[in-house]
Amino acid sequence: YFAALYAEHKRGPAAIEPILRQFRAWTLDVSDQGPISLGYRLGQMKGDRRIFRALVYNKGGIVLHMLRRFVGDQAFFDGLRRFYADWRYRKAGTDDLRIAMESTSGRNLERFFERWIYNATLPSATLATRVENGPNGPRLAIRVEQKQQEVFDFPLTLTLSYSDRPAATVTIPISDRVTETTVPLAGTLRD
Repeated sequence: YFAALYAEHKRGPAAIEPILRQFRAWTLDVSDQGPISLGYRLGQMKGDRRIFRALVYNKGGIVLHMLRRFVGDQAFFDGLRRFYADWRYRKAGTDDLRIAMESTSGRNLERFFERWIYNATLPSATLATRVENGPNGPRLAIRVEQKQQEVFDFPLTLTLSYSDRPAATVTIPISDRVTETTVPLAGTLRD
């Protein structure tokens, strides 16, 4: 993931998107083989090292990127700096990273880490949107409903394509079974 971050830093935000799409493609087929927390043990029963790579490196990278989008760039990078400062030259674990991220984001991230690192289940959700007139102009009403029994924390990034201006992205943190919010629109929404 840090190699992908370097590409993003050197070439701009568009550079990381194809890398993350590839990570996702490699991960989806084997995600049910176990949680990231199993580490090197993943794939040993089947003698398939690709499972380890897909889950630890690729899904791990996706989870780090989701964490970044969920807490925001400032909290994420501050959390990494804190983690490095606190654990430099010492053995650290996943909970130590979680604590560093919680301290900089001000959020309880236990459920995020539990679902994405220690669990192999993936969430399922429905998205419904509608354009409505708000007191300050048009806005997009968004409703996200999680379908599985366990509630996941994740960032939902939507690209708003306008008819009369460049597209824009918005990221909505999802932390409840049902999340409803509105986003102001900057123009005529096409998609």
